[in-house]
Amino acid sequence: SVDWNYRDDTFHNEWQEFRTKKKKTLQLQSIEHHYEKPGNYKVMVKVIDVFGNDTTTIKEVTVA
Repeated sequence: SVDWNYRDDTFHNEWQEFRTKKKKTLQLQSIEHHYEKPGNYKVMVKVIDVFGNDTTTIKEVTVA
C-alpha cells in the first residue's frame, strides 16, 4: 500500500494491491498520482506478508 504524502504521523492508505485465493496475481505498478502543488513530498510504501509481518520504506520526491 502507498501513502503519497506521508507526514511523519499516521499512514494514510491511498492505494493497495493484494492477492486472494481466486485472484492469485499481483499488480506491481500503482495507479498514477498527481500532486496539486510543487514541493517536497514523502512517499511511504508498506508491505505486509501472509503472516502479518510488515515493512515500510520512505522515499522523498520533489515536484517542480
